[in-house]
Amino acid sequence: MVVATYKLQVDWNNDGDWGDTGEEIDMGRVRGITCSFGRDRASQLTGRSKSGKLRATLDNRSGDYNPFNTASPIYGNILPGRPVRLLGTSATQSDQAIWQGYLVRITPRVFLGGDATATLEATGPLGQINLDQIEVAMVTAQRTDQVVDDILDAAGWAAGSSYRTLDTGKTTISRYWKAQSYAIPALQEVESTEGGFVREGKDGKIVFDNRHHRLAGVGLTSQATYSDASGAARGYSGLTMDDPLPHIFNQFSTEVQGYTTASVAVLWTLSESGSSSPSIAPGVARTWIARYPTTASANSAEAVNAWTTTAATTDMVANAAADGSGSNVTSDIGIADSKNSETMAITLTNNSSVIAYVTKLQARGTAVSADDPVTIQATDSTSQTAFGKRTWPSRTKFIPDTDEAVDWADFNLSIYKDPTAMLQMTYIANRDTNALNEMLDRDISERVTVVAANTADLDINRDFFIEAVHHQISANRLHRVTYLLSDAEQFSDFWVWGTSKWGTSTRWAY
Repeated sequence: MVVATYKLQVDWNNDGDWGDTGEEIDMGRVRGITCSFGRDRASQLTGRSKSGKLRATLDNRSGDYNPFNTASPIYGNILPGRPVRLLGTSATQSDQAIWQGYLVRITPRVFLGGDATATLEATGPLGQINLDQIEVAMVTAQRTDQVVDDILDAAGWAAGSSYRTLDTGKTTISRYWKAQSYAIPALQEVESTEGGFVREGKDGKIVFDNRHHRLAGVGLTSQATYSDASGAARGYSGLTMDDPLPHIFNQFSTEVQGYTTASVAVLWTLSESGSSSPSIAPGVARTWIARYPTTASANSAEAVNAWTTTAATTDMVANAAADGSGSNVTSDIGIADSKNSETMAITLTNNSSVIAYVTKLQARGTAVSADDPVTIQATDSTSQTAFGKRTWPSRTKFIPDTDEAVDWADFNLSIYKDPTAMLQMTYIANRDTNALNEMLDRDISERVTVVAANTADLDINRDFFIEAVHHQISANRLHRVTYLLSDAEQFSDFWVWGTSKWGTSTRWAY
């Protein structure tokens, strides 16, 4: 075994560096670390990226990690959302990111006999953006990566290459919006539309791989070979083959949904009127949120293409008396709108010297309704005879047209109608410097080769993509790495314009 160097760091004061008091946790206090990120299963179809997790058990006999301990050097800074990262170093490589995310909680535990620990738990970037619901205003003719950008912006995720890396999407969504949704399911819906992968990078970025990401560059070339052969440079300690049958699908079905935009109309009206007219005191601002569709709207009502800016007199009238018999103070009311796909927040500010009663308030806009959907299916009878009928319905309503829907169905059918190999592979990262460097270098979506045709006797010698990574570092620094691996062979013969060479691929990728 080689001695590996690790750094567990928390930016306690959230100032963007890792060098303040207590921000690098003494590894002598760390009794164990587990962390993971990537898909929940080793399939590019059925697997979905989940929020990464880190859990570290710390020696807390000093009481430093007790949030109510005023003598702690980090008192007042043990707060959720603080950046957390785990770094690793080898004899030939400087600090490299192994995992990065955000603090969720620290749980102190005191034991009879004098021992005390604290459990540090952190979540990956996807968990950090999934804390509250989001709204994305309606857009048209946006590529999938642009929609991912919109979702991340709505979730409050910082812009720029330090926080997100997005491939250019191959699909253009005709019309997109999102209301009252959490960020992860919204991202997964766009991921399904593209046939790509929304994931976390080990450096704390949110990454969007388009559907051609693994059909070009390093996706076509194995980055490492892990073998069961005697004396292999890169070995593994354990290999588990997943049952391929649950991941066979021989009928793919999706709906193509079109929409119609109506003319400008009143979409919402404040129900309070007459003696019930709401009041605004002088100098005070009040906000009403108009929502469409409402429960009274037709079932076909979907959202609002564009809200009309609230206009005095036309949409809002204010009076010095609730029944409208007083002075008209409409011109003294300031109006501000905040528009989304299903809501418009209307803020009225009373700039007069008298109480203003809102005797009329409405919201106009252009409603969007759903057209009759079209269902597209692709079926393989040979696979159905062999394995039974296995249907995969699309997880998105944003595939733009029937031509692309057919391509989507045919592409996936060609891959998943037959069994594909999926593995869980474990190796000891600090077995030697070579293995330690492999642990530091590898990342999700990279292509690797697994040989299990010798002592493993699984008759496997083929390429796989890394779908998930799990690290377990014990108190004595034994470091186990586990990869979930999806079969890369079914992607090897697709032809991509501008990437593939003539005569090397037999099927068109869409």
